[in-house]
Amino acid sequence: MKKRIFVFLSVFVFAIFALCGCGKESEGESEINPGEFSYDMLNVSIVADEIYNSLEISEYTQKSVVKATDKTFIEEQYYLDLKNVVSYDIRYAEGNYGAADVAVIRVKEGKAGEVMDSLEKRKDDRITEFRNYDVYDSYDIAFNAEIYQEGELVVMLMLSEDDKAKAKEIINKYIP
Repeated sequence: MKKRIFVFLSVFVFAIFALCGCGKESEGESEINPGEFSYDMLNVSIVADEIYNSLEISEYTQKSVVKATDKTFIEEQYYLDLKNVVSYDIRYAEGNYGAADVAVIRVKEGKAGEVMDSLEKRKDDRITEFRNYDVYDSYDIAFNAEIYQEGELVVMLMLSEDDKAKAKEIINKYIP
């Protein structure tokens, strides 16, 4: 009787281990199935984190990057009416060490134009700021900043050309 129980348990354990190896191996990030994508699944802070982790900026600039969280600051400095926004991640480099500003904003339906206009005003402010204090090519970076809409997102990339290209690749990875 003990032998039968031992054989049964051995076969059972072997079957469990064999079945554990039958799943699909996952390497790295899972691919987004376009049919299953929803903007409700998108965490704009994760996108912004990945963008900043990919940047090739000076150590001083990197250390000067601040995440804008104060709603009054965002409304006054970015001219944003937060009633038009679902979620956002806004980061900027303090001007003493260059420009490295990124805004990833999920907007409410029909509000993308207003949000883009607000970011254009912020861009103009940064151009003015760097006109007389151009450290690390900040003036050109601010002048050539891109503001665009991608689905429900409005994005501002105030980065070098190479860093803008990397940032766009990252954003496109999250949005099928």
